[in-house]
Order: sequence, then structure tokens, then C-alpha cells
Amino acid sequence: MPAYQRAVFRVSTSNEPHEAPVSVLANLARKIVDAEGPIHVEEIARRVASCFGKEKAGSRILTATESALSVARKGSADLLTDGQFWYTRGQSDAPPVRDRSAESGATLKAACISILEIQAAFKIAREDNGGGENEELIKTVARLLGFKRVGADLQARLAEGLT
Repeated sequence: MPAYQRAVFRVSTSNEPHEAPVSVLANLARKIVDAEGPIHVEEIARRVASCFGKEKAGSRILTATESALSVARKGSADLLTDGQFWYTRGQSDAPPVRDRSAESGATLKAACISILEIQAAFKIAREDNGGGENEELIKTVARLLGFKRVGADLQARLAEGLT
């Protein structure tokens, strides 16, 4: 699978992220979703913080990001959300499956992997393996996503994607 690519954009403002105009944040959040979707809202907030040179996204940046995403969604019919994850219509129709083996931090948290991406990985696993037992499929999907081992959290999250 292709490597997970983090969105990195430069922001030319001296404002703090939560003090930036909502239009600037909406445009930035949309570009992050275009690059990384489906992506968890907290990951979007971390990317926004990073674009402003910050290492962490606190509650003010998360709140500003959520507001920006709402504004971006009003201006774009193809920006979608399931409440936690944001993605484009194209990403919904053909979810990317990405190798996270070179990633660190929250991108590796089981809860930060979209069910859309998990289900797309199961489709690949079933086609490559001609089916198989659920436990075997879960291990294959974990490897497709770049995980060497399947802990309890990852096991439970991947199992949610079994259909």
C-alpha cells in the first residue's frame, strides 16, 4: 500500500491558529481533508496546529477547526463527515488504504482509522486471499495498514469494519 502522507501547508499569518480568520482555517482544513481524508477531526486539528508551527492542538484549536470544517462544508457539497471523520465524496466512493508503518503519534491510534478505509482494506484482503476466516482477514488488514502486530484496540477497531 502507498505510504500515509501527512498534509503540510504553510500559513502566512502571525495569528495563533484559534485566532485566525475562519475563512483561512476553512480553506486550510479543506486542503488537509483533500490530502488525508478520510481523517479524524482531531487529526485535522493537529495538522492545523502544525501548519501554524505548533506542536499540539489544544481545545481552542480543536474548537476552531470544528467551526472551520462546518464553514467549509457549507461551501462545498462534496465535503462529507460521519461526525468524527471528514472526507470528500471521491474518498467516500474509493477510500484510500494507506501504510502507516512510518507514522507516529495519534495517526497510529486505532480510533483514528476510518471505517471507510478499514472496509476498503478488507475488500483488498478478501480479493488477495480469496476470503478467509475473520481472524486471518483482520491480520491481513492490519498489515495492509502498516501494523506489525494487532493489539486489542486495533483488533476491536478492525472488527468493526467486517461486513
